[in-house]
Amino acid sequence: MKLKGLVALLVAVIFAFAISCKEKAKETPTEKAEVKAKTEKVEKAEGKEAVAKEEKGEKEEDEEKEEKEEKGEAGEKAEAAEGKQAAPDLKILPEAVLAAFKTAYPNAVIKGTSKETEKGVTYYEVESVDGKLNRDLLYTADGKAAEIEETIAPETLPVAVQQALAKAYPGYKILKAESLTKENVKQFELSIQVKDKTMSVTIDPQGKIAK
Repeated sequence: MKLKGLVALLVAVIFAFAISCKEKAKETPTEKAEVKAKTEKVEKAEGKEAVAKEEKGEKEEDEEKEEKEEKGEAGEKAEAAEGKQAAPDLKILPEAVLAAFKTAYPNAVIKGTSKETEKGVTYYEVESVDGKLNRDLLYTADGKAAEIEETIAPETLPVAVQQALAKAYPGYKILKAESLTKENVKQFELSIQVKDKTMSVTIDPQGKIAK
């Protein structure tokens, strides 16, 4: 009797184990499906992110390329403009004018030329650079310099000029200084600053300020 009960218990245990294994076997494909679905979802997300990064990289590369091309075009235009400025029209200058300029200023470079008539007299203007010095000249057709205007260093102004400025404009500061020679008369045209005010002053070598 006891043996029958033991056998029955063993059979029940084996039956329960078999059912448990069967249920686990049923669950396994579902779990695998879920894991597979999650894996595919992650892979798709990573794929989209990679594509987005690649598209962003290509877009940035295209923008950088366009920017370089625009800068290149701007640089070419600037160089072309400089080339135009570097090639003034010398044909409008009479031979006497060109010869006089080259003799007086052998190291100067002509940056511009023009022609004008004043009171029936024709003048030829020559804009030039001589080292760091800018110089503009007006010539008559026979090569005589009618007017010479050139930039100068403020510290090279005559002592009389500096003293007159200090007396008339205490605490002045020279922003720009030019010498102007016209009909053999020389003057200095200055741009000065006194406190917060900027003004133009014309003064002769003896320190006399023009009114």
